[in-house]
Amino acid sequence: MKRLFAAAFIAILVYVASAQSSKQQWREYIFPNDDFAITLPASPNPHNDNGDRHINVYAVQMGKTVVSLRVISRAMECEDGLAEMWDKAQNSTDLREPVIKSSLKQLSLPGMQGMEYETDLGGGERSLHRFECADSRKFYIFNVGYQGKQRPPEVTRILNSFHLVNQAHK
Repeated sequence: MKRLFAAAFIAILVYVASAQSSKQQWREYIFPNDDFAITLPASPNPHNDNGDRHINVYAVQMGKTVVSLRVISRAMECEDGLAEMWDKAQNSTDLREPVIKSSLKQLSLPGMQGMEYETDLGGGERSLHRFECADSRKFYIFNVGYQGKQRPPEVTRILNSFHLVNQAHK
């Protein structure tokens, strides 16, 4: 009985220590070349999207949840781009990944305009699509895949931590 209690106690200590260490891994990462900072549970591995030097990808995986941020650095019209994406989402007929119409919303973030919506991937999985633009040079696209109908709190923490930096030179 004592051995069983000791083993259970050690297992609980290991679990608590592991939970605390995973909480301590969260930190803010600043990417001045792409004008943003974000809090993540692990360091992302920035890379170009399919070799396109105008698109940088920052991704982090948390179990079955994957958060990917694409930063597009090229001249584009912010309002026109968002309006086009809104129309596409609102009128989507994609049966493989249908847009959940009630999730479509406009965003007003400090220094940015944006929109987001969720899609149903089937099998209890969803994907969040968030588009934010700061000016005619930077466009930020979040794609988040997760299990269940509710957005995991870690995803909300990441999204809420995202903010612009280095705006003084603009």
